[in-house]
Amino acid sequence: MLPPAPKKTGFPAPQQKMAPGATMSSAEVISQAATREGAGDMNAFFKKLATVLQDPNNKLVQFGNTVFLLKRIPPSTVEVHTFSSEPPERMVEAFKAAAKMLKSQGMSKAVTYADSPAYLKVAKATGLPVKVGQSAKVIKGQGKPVYTFTLDL
Repeated sequence: MLPPAPKKTGFPAPQQKMAPGATMSSAEVISQAATREGAGDMNAFFKKLATVLQDPNNKLVQFGNTVFLLKRIPPSTVEVHTFSSEPPERMVEAFKAAAKMLKSQGMSKAVTYADSPAYLKVAKATGLPVKVGQSAKVIKGQGKPVYTFTLDL
């Protein structure tokens, strides 16, 4: 005999937590990271991302729970934007995997920037020959000092 069906309460079903090491969808990773960074209206953010991805030089690549927006700058440079819900030590592995993939696709240089010094530790932990500099970028309408990272593949 089957147990009785659960009563409907009008409340959403409890969300199950993901098991450690479980992989989220790219949209989930991006949404979490963008929310954490204060991106604001997620619908507007994803519409803008969809527009960016219409350009054939741009694509998303996911390693674990880290998603990279890759913007190819012909002929062989890639600008990298990172969305992650991983701890720094797991991001290190994602960066190494992305570098290996980009090199295998004939790219010769990857560039990115970050306004958080935490990325300095991640860059150093990869063991890759990353050149670090400092400059200023306009982020959310404000000029901010940023770290620039350049990797010759």
